[in-house]
Amino acid sequence: MFLARVVGTVWSSVKWQGLHGLRLLLVRPYHLDDLLEITGGKKNPDTEPLRIHDGVVVADVLGAGPGEDVVIAYGHAARVAVEPDLEPMEKPHFPIDAAVVAIVDRFVVYGFAVGEPDGKEGHNRG
Repeated sequence: MFLARVVGTVWSSVKWQGLHGLRLLLVRPYHLDDLLEITGGKKNPDTEPLRIHDGVVVADVLGAGPGEDVVIAYGHAARVAVEPDLEPMEKPHFPIDAAVVAIVDRFVVYGFAVGEPDGKEGHNRG
């Protein structure tokens, strides 16, 4: 899993039939230096940014929106988020590789907190 920021919504008028009705988002994975910068920490001058992806398209089953921080699951865990009854070795019905599995209210990096400690910005989504 990884922490990311929702940066947009993806629309497609032509797609695989199983994806109809499934909301797709564009997220930008956080790099550790991004998190340190947000929290006021100092970047490590000896590390170069190592970005695997500038953006990842993910399935959204929780109703996340632009600007929110989310936890993304990959692979089988993502498919289970979309198909909760999927067994470990069962063939999935959806071609999903990444999905939102949590909307983050708060996180702490090296002792620096980001978000509301008491969930005031909490998400009433079930």
